[in-house]
Amino acid sequence: MESQSGQSRGRTEPWMALVLCTAVLAARALEHLVRSRPAYAQTFAPYWLPLAAVGLAAAGIMRLNGRPRWLRVQRALLWGGLLLMVWAANGLPFDLLRLTPLIPLGVDWPGLATRTLALAAAVVLARLALARPAAPASTRAATWYGYAAFVLALPYPVLRTWWALGGTPGLMWPGAAGRGWAPWLLAIPWLLAAALSLLLVSTWRWMPRRLLVAAGWSATAVVAMIGPAACWALVTAVVSGRDPKSGIAIWVFGLLYGSWLLWAIAAGAATRSYQLRSAALRTSSPA
Repeated sequence: MESQSGQSRGRTEPWMALVLCTAVLAARALEHLVRSRPAYAQTFAPYWLPLAAVGLAAAGIMRLNGRPRWLRVQRALLWGGLLLMVWAANGLPFDLLRLTPLIPLGVDWPGLATRTLALAAAVVLARLALARPAAPASTRAATWYGYAAFVLALPYPVLRTWWALGGTPGLMWPGAAGRGWAPWLLAIPWLLAAALSLLLVSTWRWMPRRLLVAAGWSATAVVAMIGPAACWALVTAVVSGRDPKSGIAIWVFGLLYGSWLLWAIAAGAATRSYQLRSAALRTSSPA
């Protein structure tokens, strides 16, 4: 019975992904019909990105039932579509914050719909990509991803601490990033991310496995919906010659935004590695 349920999901999830991908394209096309939209979301991603994401994802999905010799091509297409779809969902946390009293500003409702559908499509595509068997040489779960994620989580809290102590690396003038220790509170989420990265290295049983897996994937998803958009906004600003006028050197933005993007990749790999290693340990341990 359980096998039949798994086969049913295996047949329906590709169709769910295709439907959601089509909905993303339709939502993106409908954005043209709405005028007077807030401009804050224009730098999240290039306009053509959802089309490329859907194209790669659809090609990967349609090839999922192909011949085994096309396994590497299938996985490459599917993962490419997944990563671009995650980028298409970038900015969703800012949309949600604008719905709260924290940022009482206008919301880009058409863009919010597109990004929400892109996130839903990315979730289904991720299930398909992770369920697809890998080549035998790539099935061994590595532990170094967690250490890499730990290092990538450090630039922001290190710089914030340095600035709070009176240092000025990357600042055009003292206090450009805020004065006192209040701005340092923004570094707390990244300190938690660094701790989470190390927790994903080991398979110690003092913390519930499901809680750690859920925390890893949730943190990866949140940062993955910020990092690519931040990097793209920085690239477009540099190419167009726009000056951020924030009192912070451009290399600081490059360091921080780049570390966010790479942390999402490393944290996702570390979470998957922990998931596989802990599941194997639980299976092999005596009842």
